[in-house]
Amino acid sequence: MKTSPALLLALPLVFISASAQSQPSATLAQLFHADMLNTNLRYFESHAGVALESWGDRHTYRIDDCTLEVNAPGDRIGSLSVEVSDHCRSSLQSFLGESFSPDESRPLTFGNFAEHTGDFTFFADCLSGCGNAYDPSVYGFWEAPRALGFIQLRLEVKLVGDAAIDASSTWEEAIRSARGEEYVLFNSFNCEDHFNPQAAAAFRDIPITRITIGTHLQLPGC
Repeated sequence: MKTSPALLLALPLVFISASAQSQPSATLAQLFHADMLNTNLRYFESHAGVALESWGDRHTYRIDDCTLEVNAPGDRIGSLSVEVSDHCRSSLQSFLGESFSPDESRPLTFGNFAEHTGDFTFFADCLSGCGNAYDPSVYGFWEAPRALGFIQLRLEVKLVGDAAIDASSTWEEAIRSARGEEYVLFNSFNCEDHFNPQAAAAFRDIPITRITIGTHLQLPGC
C-alpha cells in the first residue's frame, strides 16, 4: 500500500504540533512555590522544562522571561531562587504565610521584609578589596519559626547601583571605625552579628535583586 504525498507532508506537522503541546507551560508563580520544595528534580522539570544550565546541584531555568534557580542535592529541591525585577516578582505567601510575607504592593526592600519577619542577619561577599572579577553582593538571612518549619530566607542585593554601593560604604565605614581595616578586609564581620543594626539601617530602602528560600542556604564565611 502506497502512502500519498499529501499524507507524508502532513506527518511532520502532526509531530510538531504534538511536540509543542507537550512542552511544559508552568508559570513562575507555580514554580516558585512552597509545593515545589523537597520534590524530585524530575517532577520539577516535568513542569519547568529542561534546565538552561546545570552546575552540580544547581540548575537554572528561564520562566516567563525570568531567571529561576534551584538547588537540588540528591535530586531533591532544597531551595528556590528567583532574580527580582519589575516584571519578575512572585508571591511568598505559600512559603511564609500572610503574616510573615512582605507587602507585595510596595517595592521589595530589606525594610519591607523586616516589617513582617523581624530582624535579618547580614553578610557580604566583601566590602573592601573586592576586585573586578564579579559583582559582590550583600545578603540578609532570616530563619522562620517552628510554625513555618524553620524555612530559611536569603535576600540579596548586588552592589552595582549607586544606592546599593552607598549603603555598602556606610556599613563598611561603621565597621572600620569600630574594628579597623583588617577586620573589614578579611570579612570578619560575617562571623558575628554585632553590626547588623548598621547594615539594616543602611540597606533598609535598597531593592532586593534576588530571593532564595528553602533549607540549608549557603552564606559567605569569614
